[in-house]
Amino acid sequence: MLMDLQTTQPTKHSSRTGGAKPCLIPAVAFALALLPTCDGQEDEKAEPLPLRTVIVYMVADNNLDHFALKDLNEMEQGWSPALDGNLIAYVDRAEGASPAHPVVYKIEHDTTATIASPIKKVYAEHSAVSGEVMRRVLSDIISDYPAQSYGLALWSHGTAWLPAGVASGGSKGGGQGGHALRPQSFGKDGDEAMSMADLSRALPCRFDFIIFDACYMGAVEVAYELRSNADYIIASPTEVLSAGYPYQDIVGRLFDRQVDYAGVAHRFFQSYSALEGAMQSASASVVKTAELDSLAASFRRLMGDTAHLRPVNSGEVQRFSASSDIPLFDLGSVVSTISTNAEAREEVNKKILSAVAFKEATEKFLDAFTITDFSGMSIFIPDTLTASYHDFYTTHAWFSASGYGGYFSRLGFGR
Repeated sequence: MLMDLQTTQPTKHSSRTGGAKPCLIPAVAFALALLPTCDGQEDEKAEPLPLRTVIVYMVADNNLDHFALKDLNEMEQGWSPALDGNLIAYVDRAEGASPAHPVVYKIEHDTTATIASPIKKVYAEHSAVSGEVMRRVLSDIISDYPAQSYGLALWSHGTAWLPAGVASGGSKGGGQGGHALRPQSFGKDGDEAMSMADLSRALPCRFDFIIFDACYMGAVEVAYELRSNADYIIASPTEVLSAGYPYQDIVGRLFDRQVDYAGVAHRFFQSYSALEGAMQSASASVVKTAELDSLAASFRRLMGDTAHLRPVNSGEVQRFSASSDIPLFDLGSVVSTISTNAEAREEVNKKILSAVAFKEATEKFLDAFTITDFSGMSIFIPDTLTASYHDFYTTHAWFSASGYGGYFSRLGFGR
């Protein structure tokens, strides 16, 4: 997320494989449910599992610590004992904060400025962006709070699929006050972050939904990498301002039997579109992951027609960051420019419409750029200025599945 321009707080700016199995009822809990009662009669009235456990994984061991407290308070405000399930927040706070170690809260309703929810587990100090740590924490929560289904919110810095450690020169979009961006994919714990492949492997099961409360995660490369990890992904192709998601308004929606994903994303969007000036800046999309393989196949056919591919000038397509170090562009805008094959372009754009179940964006973003084209997902386009990204980019599942190598090779950018 980006700094709140009204309070000059720091930014929540961000930087397939595992996790395809469903979130099953833990074996121990299942076995206990079948145990006979003390009088030897089998209990025919075993209490059913709650509908859903929603986990908020908060990597706040960075300059976002202040916002973690704010959002925890919002979760408490939004929680109601009448909701069918559990809202569980794992929080790793900054050095010197209290509690000093990573903890797990079971969110309970409270309207005070303090965090009233009980701490249910305390971990020894660790890196919250370690794949092993994330998998263990999420598995612990799933075991401790079994449910019929599970949702996940990932809260921290984020920069789509971009690699950690890439130097940058800062920008209005993410480097206010001369502070340079440091692309890092997802999360920031000290100098550590997670790649999308690491994140996918760290998720212990398939979730109903993943919400990214982090910048730039609404990228086709991200969604495709996580297509086996969730049915729906809610994210922003642009930055997310410091206030993040209005948890007090969306928590209840996350426990509906049929979650209105468009309603959740729209409520996030509304919380910014109702503001004035530069703060009236937001984008939101809901991606149906079941449609992504079909999208990749149509994109592959477009890329296979190399005779009709043409160089994409970054100035010709919709950019989602004012920084040249965040080369993320509107997917539909790029598709409409990258080939002279109108029939193939139309096919891809239809697949984008099928994959993006909801999309919304403000006309301007932080007075840094205007949004005139918005398909709901971003994509990378290679050029000579982004050569340092190319090798890393080719390791992502989207690169192989989409045939994007045809464009790279056609224009002399490697594979």
